[in-house]
Amino acid sequence: MTVIWFLCFALYLIALLPASLYMKILTKQGKIEKRNAIVRKMARKLVLRMSRLAGVKYDIQGLENVPKEGNAIYIANHQGIFDIAVMMLIPREVCGFLVKKEAEKIPLARKWLLYVGCIFVDREKPRDAVEALNIAEERVKNGESMVIFPEGTRSKTGEIGEFKNGAFRIAKNTGVQVIPVAIEGTYKVWEQKHKISKATVKARVLPPIQTEGMTREEYKAIGERVRQLIVEAKPE
Repeated sequence: MTVIWFLCFALYLIALLPASLYMKILTKQGKIEKRNAIVRKMARKLVLRMSRLAGVKYDIQGLENVPKEGNAIYIANHQGIFDIAVMMLIPREVCGFLVKKEAEKIPLARKWLLYVGCIFVDREKPRDAVEALNIAEERVKNGESMVIFPEGTRSKTGEIGEFKNGAFRIAKNTGVQVIPVAIEGTYKVWEQKHKISKATVKARVLPPIQTEGMTREEYKAIGERVRQLIVEAKPE
């Protein structure tokens, strides 16, 4: 199944080459809103098709907490590579992701990751990580939404690690609402056995947390507060 899955993924990306060229044309013409709408639709279709092939089902609760307008910073725990897939199904708009720089090397995928709004981060270089957060902050100021996994790396288990404060610095500096998302089961798709495996992935979207006017004390405490909310809300 694993070989078939990766082969189908590669073939799907090859089939999308003409669409990628069209996205490039729209970008050069400055038709970003139109491009993003198409990218959003195609990304969701890719996620659902590849998930169906892998035998992955999604149980997403709390979608009523996703804002109908305005941008947000989505904060989620990080279990596995399929966290990105589930987070593509939650926001209404195209959202950027902070992803490992190694993702740039995935054949045929780099352009699509850029169109989705990914920012590549070399976690071995602290200065690079700071620059990535600065880019993310500018995008949020310009009205874009971002998805950030504040643990910084996959737990590869159901455990939830410490939340780093970079994402919350962006929230404090922009006043954009934070939407916590609790994820459970993505590590079972790949990380648990290092092969594509059937699993039911659950996610719960929690009510937004307003950050505009956040005090210094609230800023210091928000990372642990959001982490605790996610721990308590994590689906069984």
